Amino acid sequence: MDKKEFKKQKEIEIKKLSEVIDFLENLLEENTSVSLIKNNETEKLYKIINKSKNLLHKLKSDEFEIAVVGLEKAGKSTFVNALIENDILPSAPERCTFTSTKLTYGKEDKAIVEFYTEEEFNAIFQELLKDIDYPNWGKQSYKALSLDEFNRYFESLEEKNPSLFKSHQGKTDEEIRDILKVKDKLILTGEIKEFSKDELNSDIFKAYIKGENKGQDTSKPRSTKRVEIFSSKLNKLQTAIIYDVPGFDSPTKIHERQTLERLKKADAIILITNVGRNPSLLGTQLNIITKNSDEDGIPLRDKLFVFGNQIDLVNKASDIESNVEILKRDVVKYNIGKKERVFFGSAYKYLIDKKIIEDKEFSTRFEFDNSGVKLIHKSLIDYYQNDRFSILKRKIEQNKDALRDIFITLLQNTPHIEPKDYIEEKRANIIIEATKNIEKNIKANLLQLKHELKKEIWDEKYFSKKFNEQIESNNYFNEIDEELVEKVSIERDNSITQDIPIERINHAIREELHKKFLKEYTDLIINITDTKTKEIEKRIINSIIDAIGYTDESEIKKFILSVSFNNAHNEKQFIYLIERFSRNIFDILSYPLGSEDRVNKFKEAKNEFIYLDEFFSGKGDLISLILTAQNKSFSLTQLPKEIIDILDFLNSIHLSPANIPNMKKTIQSKVKSLSELLSSELSKVNKTLDYLEILKSVNRSTTKDAVLLEINIDIESLKDILKKGVVPATNLELAFLNAIDKQIQSIVSSIDEPKFREFISKVILKKKSNELSSLANELELYKLKQELIFKIKEFEGKL
Repeated sequence: MDKKEFKKQKEIEIKKLSEVIDFLENLLEENTSVSLIKNNETEKLYKIINKSKNLLHKLKSDEFEIAVVGLEKAGKSTFVNALIENDILPSAPERCTFTSTKLTYGKEDKAIVEFYTEEEFNAIFQELLKDIDYPNWGKQSYKALSLDEFNRYFESLEEKNPSLFKSHQGKTDEEIRDILKVKDKLILTGEIKEFSKDELNSDIFKAYIKGENKGQDTSKPRSTKRVEIFSSKLNKLQTAIIYDVPGFDSPTKIHERQTLERLKKADAIILITNVGRNPSLLGTQLNIITKNSDEDGIPLRDKLFVFGNQIDLVNKASDIESNVEILKRDVVKYNIGKKERVFFGSAYKYLIDKKIIEDKEFSTRFEFDNSGVKLIHKSLIDYYQNDRFSILKRKIEQNKDALRDIFITLLQNTPHIEPKDYIEEKRANIIIEATKNIEKNIKANLLQLKHELKKEIWDEKYFSKKFNEQIESNNYFNEIDEELVEKVSIERDNSITQDIPIERINHAIREELHKKFLKEYTDLIINITDTKTKEIEKRIINSIIDAIGYTDESEIKKFILSVSFNNAHNEKQFIYLIERFSRNIFDILSYPLGSEDRVNKFKEAKNEFIYLDEFFSGKGDLISLILTAQNKSFSLTQLPKEIIDILDFLNSIHLSPANIPNMKKTIQSKVKSLSELLSSELSKVNKTLDYLEILKSVNRSTTKDAVLLEINIDIESLKDILKKGVVPATNLELAFLNAIDKQIQSIVSSIDEPKFREFISKVILKKKSNELSSLANELELYKLKQELIFKIKEFEGKL
């Protein structure tokens, strides 16, 4: 096949494999929700996916795995060095390769050596002990086991279990002994070491492959998990991955498994024999090649190449041709490969001829054709471009056949699931019944909550009590001290004389306290109401949770906010209410006692101060405090009986969000009458109230000590007026309850609105999930399984 046709065919196979992988991955993903495909079929499909991905990788990357195998001392490592024209792999007359070595192309020559961890190595050691039935092998450790203990056990096997003894004698026992001899020198760190350029030819690097002291010290190669070499000499086989594996006849069980595993995964196998001394193939070689096939059932012989090495070791010139013929005859006779894939030569001489290595003592007694290395190199390239692709196509087809068999079995064993007509009707009935119960429970719970809140807030004067507790805690409106007076005195000292007008100090301190106290008062009220609001919000949420049996607080809070946003607690409304009844008190106390500003402020807000005095004492005490700083009662006027009756009526009724609508007209009428009567009485009060007479008892402060005493008295007066006059007049309880009532009412009213239906439908799906899941899932599963079956049938027809 020419390159153009090869590329075209390769793209076709890549597309098919990609389609198989995508379909199976999507199929298994969809199957997680319907369980149409059972566990055993799922495992098979995952194997198909993994095989397909591996084949796809080989096609896309043109990756070409070559395993170089043979008996020990056949010159495998020397051959690999000759093939890549570099002296990287160690070679020696004695046994050399202890671990599988991977060679790939790299722009720069370097190598990676990765070590086992202690856990990994001990697991391998335990497997060796398991092979010979060592007692409690799973609990043994290479560190703890002594050589004497092991020897005693293995020697006892000769009598106790002769067959087991014979099958492992000279192999497993020697391997375990070797490990125990070098256990203290093992490097089991799990780390990776790197070597580069000239280091690759050093004994330091090669020791991790062949060991030290002519193979007597195997601690380094036994510690090595993998060796990977990147060589720039592989430029003609850049996509090749060459594995130099331990010999067929290695006594090491680990190596035996490594060798067979690598042969099965390889795209091509190169068998190295010693054609110079022993041209006939031996049983060990024949058994592994003839009795095994790769992971996809492709016989190993279909991808075998043979290189008869060490031809320079023949006894006489005539043996060159005869030995090569014997090797070719055995390859055909035992059906392990093709005659045209048998090559011969001397890898060692090739390296010398290429001046890759130097050996002045080397000489050959006979001339021979040593082009075998180049010829096998060329043959591998040709195989890579033709036969290898054919083998990959066979593997792809076998993969498809396996997939087709799985699909056929799956479709035959899948029962036809009929949808049930009653599912939707039954589902609707469950939802309707649940909705009715939830509506009923929400209404009952919220009404009960309103009743509880009315008692807590209105009947027990919640906010008034909280305010008084905070005022008495000494956390607010604290008295001043001499240090502050002195500090302000220094700050305001812009006079050239020694005397500073005391009035200026008094006014400056009060100005600063006015801002501070007004903010403290506002913050205190807002904090009390906000805290209660959050508590009530939580109780509303809990009432709904209790009513519906659904605990997603964020979802419930979102619903409440959507239907009661306009009626929720509004901080701005409370600030207006707070300032309405308190601002004039803060303002008048910000002026020095007996000052003209203080008198003018009283005149400006006189009616409000008289109104607040009705809550404070009704005897003029509040007027006395703000004008004279003395708690002294005096009669303003005798309230007429009509006003007293109206006030008694208003005090006697229990206002709550529940009865406000019914009492609205009566209250409005009474308030109107009260307003008219109060207006008349206030005009009388204005005529009878003699401010000059009241102010005669006021002494203005003329010293710093007097200012200190005056301001602290006003601070105490402020606290008293706020507790007894302003807070009762503000009536936060009523305003707060009114907002809460509207919020709860808006939630109850929303039951007949789309927002509630949308919210409750989500709730029911959660609350009734156990009942609905079997119904909804049954119908949904039917639809999904039918869709999946259709997809499988459609895809199976394209395979």
